[in-house]
Amino acid sequence: MTVLSVQSIADLIPADMDALALKISMARGLGEIMGAVRRTARRLVGADGITFVLREDGMCHYADEDAITPLWKGQRFPLENCISGWSMLHREVAVIEDIYADARIPHAAYRPTFVRSLVMVPVREDDPVGAIGAYWAHQHRPSPDSVDILRRIANSAAVGMTNVALINSLAAAKEEALRAKDAVILAMASLAETRDSETGNHIRRTQHYVRALARAAQTHPAFALQLSDAVIDLIYKSAPLHDIGKVGIPDSILLKPGRLDQQEFAIMKTHAELGRRAIADAQQHLGVSSTFLDLAQEIAHTHHEKWDGSGYPNGLKGSDIPLSGRLMAIADVYDALVSERIYKPAFPHDEAVAIIAAEKGRHFDPDLTDIFLTIADTFRTIYNRFGDGPLQLQTA
Repeated sequence: MTVLSVQSIADLIPADMDALALKISMARGLGEIMGAVRRTARRLVGADGITFVLREDGMCHYADEDAITPLWKGQRFPLENCISGWSMLHREVAVIEDIYADARIPHAAYRPTFVRSLVMVPVREDDPVGAIGAYWAHQHRPSPDSVDILRRIANSAAVGMTNVALINSLAAAKEEALRAKDAVILAMASLAETRDSETGNHIRRTQHYVRALARAAQTHPAFALQLSDAVIDLIYKSAPLHDIGKVGIPDSILLKPGRLDQQEFAIMKTHAELGRRAIADAQQHLGVSSTFLDLAQEIAHTHHEKWDGSGYPNGLKGSDIPLSGRLMAIADVYDALVSERIYKPAFPHDEAVAIIAAEKGRHFDPDLTDIFLTIADTFRTIYNRFGDGPLQLQTA
């Protein structure tokens, strides 16, 4: 390695330090910060080696390095037993011209190395979280310029590490919020489920059916632009709310052990509008606009609409029915067909598939029906995973 003169270092400082500070500020992980320091710091100070040390549970972790021969990468030493620990504990820069003339240096650890002189700078001087060390193979007193550059690098690293910690904290908070949202969704959906003794794992199965169908439709020209991975994930997560409106249906109708008469069925059909209103009210009280809640409303409101316009609650026809509702219609009907009810036995899988195929262009979107037929076995697998027992094939 060519050792740079003080003048050449001074010429490099403005542009290279700005570039290094920018890289560190844009880092999204500790590894990126250490990598930026490793690739640049040694050249800036004309050193023969650079180490990046992390403070971890009373230890100095020599996490990264760039040197003419290996130093201590990956090793850990007690804070009290190494110069990086001294620098962190005392919140001071250590400038050592001759390591073997300084009692702070653990000489035995340095003898196998090339090091004769060094500078150790704490990262975040007010409360050090690490240290950056520069080493020279020949004995000399590192220049004030070199020390100043290392200080500036350490300051940039401190800012970068703070940014990473903040990003990680925000990510953790976001993840916690997402888990809480998912828990609320399932709790709301389960509220409807517990009022209907026959639904069992219906909400779980339909959630997986609709995701499988949406993923299969993702490559179809008619749906590709509408079904991004993010949208499919939102449909999957909001699908359990498709029957949330059933909480507003009287028990005498919801739990009736038999088919509903015309008047009772008219009341039952109101669950689609009741579901939409419930989710819309929640959205209004929250005071936010949410794609997730918009999709949940669509699914709850339109999963009983039919392609030919004969469905409810609004008699929507064809592509006027939101795609989320068309997807859920197939998932919901399939599960109803293959599940046992008080008023009917469970249909075998292939008979249920045949019924859905026969409703192509009447009840169901023709393109989605064709896609369903290509993945019908996936629906059967999902039922067997979340059902009360294995789903049988058609018998002769």
